[in-house]
Amino acid sequence: MGCAQWLRDPHGPLHIRKTYLPRALPWLLRFMAETRLARVRHNAAALQALNRHCVDSLMPLVRWAGVEDLIRVPGQLYLYIKRESYEGDRLVNELRVASGESYDVLNKDEIRDLEPNLAPIFEVALRVHGNGHCRNPYRLSQALAERIAREGGQILRAEVNGLEVADGKIAAVRTDRGTIAPRAVVIASGMWLRTLAKLLGHHVPLESQRGYHVTIADPGAVPRNMLMVLDKKIAITPMETGVRIAGTVELAGLDALPNYERAEIFLGIGKTILPGLRTETHSEWMGHRPCLPDSLPVIGRAPNIANAFFAFGHGHLELLGAAPTDRVIAQIVTGQAPMIDLAPYRIDWF
Repeated sequence: MGCAQWLRDPHGPLHIRKTYLPRALPWLLRFMAETRLARVRHNAAALQALNRHCVDSLMPLVRWAGVEDLIRVPGQLYLYIKRESYEGDRLVNELRVASGESYDVLNKDEIRDLEPNLAPIFEVALRVHGNGHCRNPYRLSQALAERIAREGGQILRAEVNGLEVADGKIAAVRTDRGTIAPRAVVIASGMWLRTLAKLLGHHVPLESQRGYHVTIADPGAVPRNMLMVLDKKIAITPMETGVRIAGTVELAGLDALPNYERAEIFLGIGKTILPGLRTETHSEWMGHRPCLPDSLPVIGRAPNIANAFFAFGHGHLELLGAAPTDRVIAQIVTGQAPMIDLAPYRIDWF
């Protein structure tokens, strides 16, 4: 099913609120320009160059915070209800091979052997080796923050309302809790970055691809692996807090209220995929994915500002790209050579 059909389907994975379409259109046109084959190959290679460092960058932090139990790397299943959907993903699978990703192609019986709780509706699956998931990102964030505090770090919750630049450096950061004189400033404020970037002379085409999920606290049927159901464009993940079903893209900006009907759709889809699923006890969530038209994050030093650094725009791959991005930023802030070429992630690309 193509994007035009998704937009006509009220339960489809892509939704643009009509009132927001005029504001979204310039971003969408830039996004369409990035679908040229040469750009797709370039952007995929740049994402792979960063994200292949995820596990080796994340695990030392996880061990340092004492929460190794939160990370599971058993592989992932990419499921196709229809064989033609799998065959239509030929380019995606070609890019997987080019990146060195290892996977097996499974038939119906092999899928059932690996995931007995699934409905027998899937014709093809890819079992991708080396992939995994975090069982509770919130607890991971808490554990990291607590360890930072124990090591003498200070976490200040404040609203930044100004940057003072002098002699090619940020001399002061003004907040609602006072002014800070920084040695270095890393700007990693997600969808709220645009205002700060403007203060440094950059107009960033950042758009929120709002995503929804439901977490089912007492699911009954639990998959063994993280599942990506490609025909439905959803992910089903066994979490510490239950089973999470996530997906969808909604373009509606930062200020529109959530439409939790977008999340409730997942309950019916989940029962189709996991017939034993109990959905009575569940919670809904909506969050902002900060996305740039080329699907690449911005990472690196701010042009003409010696002590300012950007790290934002990871879109749908926030947790995947977080640890390697942090590692790269630490390297360049401390004067080391970065472990990857940062040219594809420059803010002045736009």
